[in-house]
Amino acid sequence: MPNNSTKTITANAIIANVGGNFEGVNIFNGATASIVYICDNKLAAELQVSTYNNDPTVTVEDSSVLTVGDLVTGTGIPVDTKIASITDATTIELTASTTGGNTTGPLTYEQLDNTVCKFHIAADTTYFYRGFDLVCRNGIKIVATDWSNLEVFTLHN
Repeated sequence: MPNNSTKTITANAIIANVGGNFEGVNIFNGATASIVYICDNKLAAELQVSTYNNDPTVTVEDSSVLTVGDLVTGTGIPVDTKIASITDATTIELTASTTGGNTTGPLTYEQLDNTVCKFHIAADTTYFYRGFDLVCRNGIKIVATDWSNLEVFTLHN
């Protein structure tokens, strides 16, 4: 059966319908390394204004919509940082200390439920992974720690 190729970006990260097949991915990366997760879910990212200061402790607007293990991205957040624990209604702990001093700004919290695979994508490289042949239960979502130099094309039907 022929596959469709879809260019995936942060605005259209869901690329396969429930019951469709996910065959593979072609990744082109520029000057910045990235980590790419492929997840069998359609869960939307949560964007919250957060406050942090060179520490794993982060003050958030509402921790009830976050989950331990969510990927955290934004200014001053080290690559592949996740939520380690939820302390209370407005405080979480990360797996790494933030950088850049006292900061208040938006952070993205991305649920990685049903992660199919994780790739460490080096700078200035091309990767072609094929042969997954996964039947999507929930749709496929591509999550990356840095989209600035990344192009991802998915193969699916």
